[in-house]
Amino acid sequence: MRLLRAELITLNRPLTWAVATASTLFCVLLAIGGASNARQSMTDAAHPPLSCAALRLPAGPSCTYAQDMQRQRAKAERATATAAAARTAAQLDPLAAGAEAAGLTASLPGAVALALLAGGHVGGEWSGRTLKHLLTQNGRRHRIMAAKLAGLWGAAVCLLCACWAGLAAAGPVIRRVEHLPDPHQPARHALTWAGAEIGRSLLVLAAFAAIGLLAGVVTRGAIGTAAAGTAAVIAMLIAAALPGLGRWTPATWIQGWMGFAAGQGSISSLPDNFWSRFISADGTPPGHGPGLIGVSALFLVCALAAMQVFRRLDVTG
Repeated sequence: MRLLRAELITLNRPLTWAVATASTLFCVLLAIGGASNARQSMTDAAHPPLSCAALRLPAGPSCTYAQDMQRQRAKAERATATAAAARTAAQLDPLAAGAEAAGLTASLPGAVALALLAGGHVGGEWSGRTLKHLLTQNGRRHRIMAAKLAGLWGAAVCLLCACWAGLAAAGPVIRRVEHLPDPHQPARHALTWAGAEIGRSLLVLAAFAAIGLLAGVVTRGAIGTAAAGTAAVIAMLIAAALPGLGRWTPATWIQGWMGFAAGQGSISSLPDNFWSRFISADGTPPGHGPGLIGVSALFLVCALAAMQVFRRLDVTG
């Protein structure tokens, strides 16, 4: 506990606050853009039928029929746009915003943010030549790695909470300004939705933290850790797009465990993740069960590999 407390104190640095502020701002700006897109879709769908002259038809039954068909299509488009806008409004509910925050943090934005934190918190130990002093105080290397892993995971959870807080504060204002329809969402449903997504995201954040930890002990530098951690996540997404391999990659395990929609299905007025849009939509992603096994294996492999590499490193320089 003493090591973990020391790690958490160390994380209280300008880099952590800067990343948290940037992550929260990103979430709020995305919400503003998503709400604006939803309102614009409703506006575009509310168009009157074209005149007979515009349709290049003479006044009469043929023109009336064409205008009726236009009204039916417009009605269907308005219903679709209104339903999409209501879902966007539901995502901006103060309680349900936790699901939005979890999806963003457990996808590419959260992975990049955690790679930056790992660069300062793990890789920075070598850049600042402070690791040997830490080992002097506590020579058990596996405990140091476990504390750093727990500290990174705790920082990731704080990023999620910061994003949730920002959306909870800004969401109702954005909904009112953009005149989005009331989703009529019960508080219990919103809380259940958020709780399920947040619960699943905790394991994904642990896997991202383990990737950052491994990148830190391999590259032994702040910049190298951030670059290697980000590159590893991007490589996972690229591998998922390869024919015949996509279903068996860490990226699709995360997609399956989090329940992210496949391919273009994840693109909406307000995306709930920036992950599956980079993955080919061919086939179906694994379900929650295989996703859980895959993400757990990813976490264990990266964490154990980091500890094994660290045990053999010379940190006296």
